[in-house]
Amino acid sequence: MGTFGLNVIASDKDFYHGRGTSISLPAKDGSITILAHHADMMIAIVPGEMRFQTEDGTEHIAIVGGGFAQIINNRVTVLADSIEKPEDIDVKRAKEAKERAEEQLRQQQSMQEYYVSKASLARAMARMKAARDRGI
Repeated sequence: MGTFGLNVIASDKDFYHGRGTSISLPAKDGSITILAHHADMMIAIVPGEMRFQTEDGTEHIAIVGGGFAQIINNRVTVLADSIEKPEDIDVKRAKEAKERAEEQLRQQQSMQEYYVSKASLARAMARMKAARDRGI
């Protein structure tokens, strides 16, 4: 199976840098999987689960916030607001963030505040789903 250059970067850290054989990203219309020699494109990423496989066959799972992925010249670069391993998720904190976001959505807000609250809720829900799926 072919490989491609893979860089996964969060706003606060480099998450992964190396070679990959596949990566699945959460997109607005569902998940999209990238393999070696994929056509060049840009993808908007929504909060959800990202999976990628490295050239040694190891599968990695992470929860990403919003962001973008660029595929160009057999290289994939993922830039995300946040990236967490499922085992690093604090379920109590995720539940509190979900409750805060839901409360903010119930209040009158500007359009910008509304979209920030929606994004916070989506991120909290993705984190809680990942924790629940892994029995954490």
